[in-house]
Amino acid sequence: MGFFDINIANVIRHNTPVRLRKPIRMAWLGVLLYGVQRVYELFMLFRADRMYRVTHNSQVCYMEAALNDLFDSIDRRIYITDGVFIDPEWLYLTTEERPIWLAVDSADVGTVYDSPTYLYTTDETIDRAPMFVVKYPLGLVFDEAKMRALIDRYRLPSRRVYTIESYV
Repeated sequence: MGFFDINIANVIRHNTPVRLRKPIRMAWLGVLLYGVQRVYELFMLFRADRMYRVTHNSQVCYMEAALNDLFDSIDRRIYITDGVFIDPEWLYLTTEERPIWLAVDSADVGTVYDSPTYLYTTDETIDRAPMFVVKYPLGLVFDEAKMRALIDRYRLPSRRVYTIESYV
């Protein structure tokens, strides 16, 4: 029995003197405390929702569990994968003694460096590439705004960019 488990009917019965426990009076007291019973039921629903939210966090397993509980509770086919990470090429100063030789297209045609090396800014590597991908089965019907709201509730604030994709 938990701290918040209250039975209003038992409270009425135990707090009424024995000589006053007539059926009509007990029914009348039950009607008087119906509002208290209703508020208690709403409180217990709210408490259960908050306990669920507290037990789930931004870890992948818990976020997958929350998504599957809401959108695919029977088959549980929603999962999360890592996003595409663009490994940036770093440029160093001469004093750092870690040089990278940059070839100019006109000067070094036909050398070892046939494949070009692209230089990305911080915005292109961190802010635009998705950090994780939420995968759902192709036939699953759901509200994308609701799914995004749930993901935004549990994701880390540093994980700003994500995508939602279907799979077969």
